[in-house]
Amino acid sequence: MSPHPVPLQGSTLPPPAHLRYTALVNRQNHIKAAVAAAFSAAAETYDAAAGLQRGVAGELAARIARLPLKQPRVLEIGCGTGFLSEALLGLNPREVLLTDIAPAMIDRCRKTLPADAQVRFAVLDGEHPEDAGGDFDLICSSMTFQWFADLEGTLARLCGQLAPGGALAFATLAEGSFPEWRAAHDDLGLAAATRSYPSAAELRSMLPGLSVEEEHLTRRYANGHAFVAHLKKIGAHLPEAGRRPLGAGALRSVLRQFARGIDVTYHVAYGTWTKS
Repeated sequence: MSPHPVPLQGSTLPPPAHLRYTALVNRQNHIKAAVAAAFSAAAETYDAAAGLQRGVAGELAARIARLPLKQPRVLEIGCGTGFLSEALLGLNPREVLLTDIAPAMIDRCRKTLPADAQVRFAVLDGEHPEDAGGDFDLICSSMTFQWFADLEGTLARLCGQLAPGGALAFATLAEGSFPEWRAAHDDLGLAAATRSYPSAAELRSMLPGLSVEEEHLTRRYANGHAFVAHLKKIGAHLPEAGRRPLGAGALRSVLRQFARGIDVTYHVAYGTWTKS
């Protein structure tokens, strides 16, 4: 008897587990490469367009400043052009490792920080922080976690890289972001390709003991085209994994609803967690 099952004529069998795993890894790598490329392409336009992101980084920095840190060893995930990185230098850290999945963002961050800043840089997939080493006193990230495919698993891995007494601090988009944009799609019977984000309750369930604070921020755009252009300028225009962007005709129908302007709501969650 053959050691492998033989499909009946006209039937199909699922691929072996190792092939399914390989396909999944290849798909995830493709998505990560697309994210890295999008943010690298936006490195030169990011600072001028990312006012909201700058403000969120400032709010996160204020929360980090209240943590009982003394000359911490710091890892930043998704440093971008350096909005949060600049504040980290004020912690009197003994070591700072700034990482991002987009090489051009790291290059931009390097130019933004003072020439004498005692920091190291590395291209890093934030979902695999083990590549950065461990025993950090602070791991932080601003507006990066919303891009992760496995946020719950990543939170566990990040916490595993903390030294005893170390802290995790982050800001990320949460459920309820972009409701105006989503509603415009719903009105036309269309499904928005906008990414899905976790609620505050879901974040707490992912990491027991996590403290979460929430903030709703609204930004005004002249029209729908301006909103879409803004997303491209900051590299945040990619659709949710597995979803295709709208066709040109459908997109025009959505944009027509905002000919007189659009208010867009961002729901931001700030999380802090300390390792016992």
